[in-house]
Amino acid sequence: MNPFRSIRSTLPFRGTLRAKMLALFLCLIAIPLSLQGMITYSRFSASTEEKTSEYTAQIVHQINRNLDRNMEELKRLSLNPLYDNSILAILRELRDGTSAPPYLSTEKRQKMTLYISSLAYSRPEVKGIQILSMNGMVFSDLDPSLLTSSIKWSEEPWYRRVLEGNGASVIIPLHRPGYYVDRSGETYFSVARLLREPNTNLPLGVMKIDLKMEMIDQLLANMPFTKEGSLFIANQQNELFYEKREDDQAPDFLALLRQTGNLRSSSQAARTISLEGERYLLIESQSAETGLGVISIVPVDSLLKDSRELRSFTMVIAALFLVVAGGLASYFAYSLSKPLVRLKEKMLQVEQGHFHERVPVVSSDEIGKLSEQFNHMVEEINRLVNEVYVISLREREAELAALQSQIHPHFIYNTLEAINMMAIRAGNYDVSDMVSSLGKLMRYTAWRGDGFVTLRQELDSLASYVRIQQVRLGDRLRVEQDVDEALLDVPIPKLLLQPLVENAIYHGIERQENGGTIRLAVVQEDADVVISVRDNGKGMSREELSRLQAMVSLPFHLNEAKGGQRTGTALRNIHQRISLLYGPKYSLSIDGEPGQGAVFSMRIPLDGGHRGEKHVQSVAGGR
Repeated sequence: MNPFRSIRSTLPFRGTLRAKMLALFLCLIAIPLSLQGMITYSRFSASTEEKTSEYTAQIVHQINRNLDRNMEELKRLSLNPLYDNSILAILRELRDGTSAPPYLSTEKRQKMTLYISSLAYSRPEVKGIQILSMNGMVFSDLDPSLLTSSIKWSEEPWYRRVLEGNGASVIIPLHRPGYYVDRSGETYFSVARLLREPNTNLPLGVMKIDLKMEMIDQLLANMPFTKEGSLFIANQQNELFYEKREDDQAPDFLALLRQTGNLRSSSQAARTISLEGERYLLIESQSAETGLGVISIVPVDSLLKDSRELRSFTMVIAALFLVVAGGLASYFAYSLSKPLVRLKEKMLQVEQGHFHERVPVVSSDEIGKLSEQFNHMVEEINRLVNEVYVISLREREAELAALQSQIHPHFIYNTLEAINMMAIRAGNYDVSDMVSSLGKLMRYTAWRGDGFVTLRQELDSLASYVRIQQVRLGDRLRVEQDVDEALLDVPIPKLLLQPLVENAIYHGIERQENGGTIRLAVVQEDADVVISVRDNGKGMSREELSRLQAMVSLPFHLNEAKGGQRTGTALRNIHQRISLLYGPKYSLSIDGEPGQGAVFSMRIPLDGGHRGEKHVQSVAGGR
C-alpha cells in the first residue's frame, strides 16, 4: 500500500504540470479578454440606447411643439366668424327659421362661400372648412357636389364633443363626417367650435375645419424616422389621430399598449417596455395645450445593431489573440515543464531501485536547486539503503540465534499431555480434565491466524476455560448459553468472550458465598450480531458504573501516563478492538445495579470479518 498514491488520488485536479500551466496561461488570457469584451459591449449598448433615447425625445418634443403651433392657429381660425357681423346675421336668420332649410338668397350663399374660401386660402393641409347652421344647412369651400345640402346634428357622433366644448375649440380624432358624399371612405381629424352669439351667448352654428394627414406628414418630413419603429399621435383618451409605420408587418403597437396598460402609465418620458417578448424603447411627449401626445416606439434590437457588429468584431479579434496566445503558452509551458518532466522520469527510476541515477543541473533557478537537492537525496538514500541492508542481515542472525534458544511450544503441549495421561492412570479425572482443558486453551491462544475465528471456535475455547474455572469453584459457578445456531459460523475477533466471562467470575461471582450464574446470549438484530454476558453477582453502584465506563473508553497511552493502572484493561482492550475493527458505531456497553448483577453487551456486524478488514485498512490509510 503506497500512501503517496492515496494522497494523489484525492487531488481535485489531475493532469500533467504542462497541461496545468497551459490551462493557466489560457485562462489568464481568455478571462480578461472576455471580461473586457463584455464590459465594452455592455457600456456601448447602454450608451447607444441612452443617446438614442435622448435624441428621439428631442425629435418627439419638437414634433409636439410644431403640432401645438398648428393647432393653435386653427383654433384662432375657428373664432373668425364671430368677428364678422354679416356672417353672424346670416347665421341668426337661419337659426330663427324652421327646421327645414329656408330659402336663402344667392347673394348670401355666395357671401358665405367666399368667406369660407378666404379662410382656407393657402392651406393645403385643410380638407375643407364647414360652417353649419343650427337648422342643418352646410356652407363649405368645397364643390357643392361633394357635400349634402343639410345634415342632422343628432346623427353626427362628433357633434356631442362640440357641445361638451361649450364654445371652446375641440380637437376631434379621426372620423368620417356625414356631410361628405364621396365614397372614398377617407377619415379626417378636425378642429371644431360651437359658435355663440357674442351678446346673448345663444348658439348660432358650428365652425368645423377638417384636416388631412398631410399636415402631420409635413411636420415629419424633415424628421429622421427608423424603419423598424412606429410613431403615433393620440389624445388623453388614447384615441388615434395619426400613425406612421414604415413596416406593414409591424404589430399594432397602440392596441398592444392599450392591452398591457403601458400607454401613459408612467411619468417617465422615455422607458423600456416588453411587448410580445420583444423589448422596445417608448418615448412620449404630452402637450398641455391640446392634450395630444406624440409617442414613438423603437425596437431595442434595431438600436443595438452597431453594438452587435462591435461585439462580433471584438470576438474575432479575441479569437485571433487567443490562438496566438495559445501558441506562446504552449511554448513556455513546454520550456518550463521540460526539466520537471526529466526530474519525474529520474524519480521513477529511483523508485524502481536505480539509486545511481542523477539529474543534470542546467540552470540556477528554483528548478535547478530542486535538481541539486534531488541528487543529494538520491546519494543519501543509496547510503542509507546499504546501511539498512547490513543491519537487517545482522538482525536476521540475531533472530536465528534467539529461535534456536527458545523452547518449542510443542514441548509444552507434549508435557501437558504426559501429565494428563499420568492423572488418568492415577484415576484423578478432575486433574486430567483440567490439564486437557488447559492444553486446548493454550493451543487456541497460541494459534496464529488473521485475528478472526468463527463463533463456534470461540465458544469451544470458552468451554475449555469454563471447565477449568468450574473445577476450581465447583457448584458455585453456573454457566448458561442461549446461542442462535444460525450464527455459529459468523466470524468474530479472537478471544472476545473469555475476558467478559473472566471479568464476571472475578468481580461478580467469586466473592459471593453462594456463587452465581453467568448467562451468555448471542442473537441477531437486523444486520448485526449482539453478544451479551450477564451475571447475578453483587452488581455496581452508579458511581462505580460511571467510573468503569470512563475507564473503558480511556485510551491505553493515557492510562499508562497515569501510572500504569491495570483495572479494566481487558474490557478496555475489547472496547478498542471492536471500535478499531468496525468503527465508532460498534463498542462495548456496560450496565448494572447494586445487588442485581452486571451485563456486558457488544454489537458486531453480521459479516464481521470483511467489515473489520475494510475498516482497519481505511484507518491505516489504505485504498
